[in-house]
Amino acid sequence: MSRSALRLKQILAGRSERDLEEAALLAARRLGFTYLAFSGSFSVRGVCGELRFDNLPAEWHRYCASRSRDLLPGSLRREALQDVTPLRWCKAPLECGRSLAKARACGIATGVSCSVRGPLGQWSVSSFALARGGAAAERHIVTRLSDCQLIACAMHYAAARIFGRRPDRALPLRRLGSGMLSDRESQCLIESARGKTISEIGQVLQISERTVAFHLANVRRKLDAANSRHAVTKALSLRLIAAG
Repeated sequence: MSRSALRLKQILAGRSERDLEEAALLAARRLGFTYLAFSGSFSVRGVCGELRFDNLPAEWHRYCASRSRDLLPGSLRREALQDVTPLRWCKAPLECGRSLAKARACGIATGVSCSVRGPLGQWSVSSFALARGGAAAERHIVTRLSDCQLIACAMHYAAARIFGRRPDRALPLRRLGSGMLSDRESQCLIESARGKTISEIGQVLQISERTVAFHLANVRRKLDAANSRHAVTKALSLRLIAAG
């Protein structure tokens, strides 16, 4: 089993918020990130609630608390939730500039935020940050984007399961029956989980874009998923795919 797959397995296996926090922080450290901040909105029997944890500097916590601000600098959380791809902080809107400068003064130099949305209104944002900035730091983030995205999906699914939000959290393999993913469907989903577009998946697998779209549509139908992100979290939890 690859290290990436092992990290995801540890996150998905969590039975409590504490288990999830410990596994997620360990995964972030193994990816070379200094900090991790997770926030998500879920519900239990129709009652909404949020799950949050992080290891951000105490100075930054005090600064945000004194101004009743979100722990993510500026409007990063809102911006991340509006995007389907990871939001690198260096590409954030100019309005985030002052908050990002203060974050740097507190030891949070740069990072990336990955959002996940579920089909019933649930959402989460996982942010991976570094204490150092510069070109080397940005290259590190770029090389880790696919891993960050997969871990964000696993964290979202685990948090939703812990909250009891997912009625399909224990979806048995027998329900899939003859709908088990084919090799090509699995390949397309894995590449999609890595952040590749339909065009890029077609180039990697040497098939047409139309064929890629067909396979991904089949995956969503077989897994009863609202979108590709939802399909990834389900496939990971059922061990139909593994991060590599």
